[in-house]
Amino acid sequence: MRLQHKSLFAVPLLMATLAACDPGSQAMLAGASLVTFVHTDKTIGDHVATWAFDKDCSTLSLANGEGYCHETMTEEQRKAAEAEAAAQRAGTYCYRTLGAINCFRQPDTMASSAARVR
Repeated sequence: MRLQHKSLFAVPLLMATLAACDPGSQAMLAGASLVTFVHTDKTIGDHVATWAFDKDCSTLSLANGEGYCHETMTEEQRKAAEAEAAAQRAGTYCYRTLGAINCFRQPDTMASSAARVR
């Protein structure tokens, strides 16, 4: 059923994309994509890919080396991942040293003058 809806909107979407060949339209499309990216961390192309593939697609995650599209996470899965990341951060002791931040699994007993960062 959803595939029929996608094919119904594919032709107008293709026509709108071809209309962007005009330099004025390109500038407007770039501006709209920038505004969308600022508010949602996704470009217009990312939103189209997310809609088309039913996955979470993002240029930002691709730039971070995580791949372009990921399976969408349920609220429960997202909370579990956040809890796991928080547990990992809680067991990390980071100190600012000369030129870097060094992290350890246990408190550094030799870092008496270094301020703990996390």
